[in-house]
Amino acid sequence: MNDDDSAGRARHSALRLLARREHSQYELRRKLKARGYGEGLVDELLTELVTERLLSDTRYAEAMVTHRASRGYGPLRICMELRDRGVAERIVDKALQEAEVDWDERLRHTYDRKYGEMAVESFKTWASRAQFLKNRGFSVDAIRRVIGDHGAPTPNARRATKA
Repeated sequence: MNDDDSAGRARHSALRLLARREHSQYELRRKLKARGYGEGLVDELLTELVTERLLSDTRYAEAMVTHRASRGYGPLRICMELRDRGVAERIVDKALQEAEVDWDERLRHTYDRKYGEMAVESFKTWASRAQFLKNRGFSVDAIRRVIGDHGAPTPNARRATKA
């Protein structure tokens, strides 16, 4: 097999992966190398794909923020996931800043989907719920802002008593 065949197969493989969803350069590099393509060939191919605008870490970060936010994840978790996938910090920060996401509203929606109108009976219950939201990628400040502190009526309870 000659280098042209290998390059053509690598390109075909990369395009098939990109047709399914956006990938970061890091992800695509890892997948192509796992398929047995050499590092030099992969580097050259990734450079071509970026030049042709078929591969973009910026586009990947924007898509990931939108998708993960719609699934109930917060900015801290999304940021960590993007960095784990090799996206540069400046791209991650820009994607999160430019995302049209009301993070408090996203947190409230995530909380309501999981717990509905169930009252917080104890500190243990409150702490468990706060930990769930923290694991989802929301900051402690945002959690307190949206669900309140233990002992204080939660914003959800305040809404329910007004009705």
